[in-house]
Amino acid sequence: MSTLHPRVSTSNQRLHHAHRSHRDLPPKLSSRLPPQSRACRTNDVESVPWQHMAHTYTWVVEQEFITLDKHSRKTEQWILEQQMFLVDECEPQTQAPRGTHAQRKLWQEMAYSYEVEAEQWMRHEEEVRRVAAERERRKARVVQEEMRRIENRIRQKREAERRRITEEKTRIYEELQMRHRRDRYQADQALLYSWQEYEARWAALTTSAEPLTFSSIPWPLVDPPVNPEGITPTAIILFLLSPLHSQSQTRKDRLRSAQLRWHPDRFRRLMSRVKEEERAQVDEGVGIVARCLNDMMARETTLVTSRQAH
Repeated sequence: MSTLHPRVSTSNQRLHHAHRSHRDLPPKLSSRLPPQSRACRTNDVESVPWQHMAHTYTWVVEQEFITLDKHSRKTEQWILEQQMFLVDECEPQTQAPRGTHAQRKLWQEMAYSYEVEAEQWMRHEEEVRRVAAERERRKARVVQEEMRRIENRIRQKREAERRRITEEKTRIYEELQMRHRRDRYQADQALLYSWQEYEARWAALTTSAEPLTFSSIPWPLVDPPVNPEGITPTAIILFLLSPLHSQSQTRKDRLRSAQLRWHPDRFRRLMSRVKEEERAQVDEGVGIVARCLNDMMARETTLVTSRQAH
């Protein structure tokens, strides 16, 4: 066992001296000691608590020294092993020049074989690179061809879509034109029928003596109005000056003929046949038509005069 620490030995000496001094005290002084001191005086030395603590501390210190000693020995052994390893490594270098001719020949053959293998490896690597490059070129050609096919398909689809849109627009335009012509034809037929109905009703109106209402009067409109608000100058112009009827008369002649019919003084002969509850509406409608015809005649006269002046 290793030598004890100086502090541990000093503590043991102090405890032993204290125990001996307690044992040698007179009876009066020993009676004044605490119970623990009296027990220490009567019992053996190993039963004293202070003695146990001293032994424990001593054992701990010894274990620490043993651990340090083992670690130091392991470190020294590792250093020696490393030194021996370095010596073994350095010896072949110093003894290499002293090798025999066979060893040198063996080294030359090994170097030559390494060179041959290196050259073969380089050729193999070059061949691998060449094959890889050729494979990449083939892939690039395949990709380019596929891209061209895709572009052609996209171009064809776009052209087909463009043709479809053009055909659709053409079809829609033709349908609109046909619908417009059909609507125009129907409108012309409706206007022509309204004009014929207008003339026929005026002829019957002057020869009959039946009571009149606002709806039974032949107003100069394509669509018969239901009240005076439905009589507008635009509708009157479109009806009276339409090129579908009265082609032998001029615009001024048409307006003059209409003024003779719708003049308030001449229309007053028919007002006696209108029902009392609708006379106000009829009188208002006649006034609207008469004023519109007068305005149209004034504009037409001004237009004819300006043309003659030029």
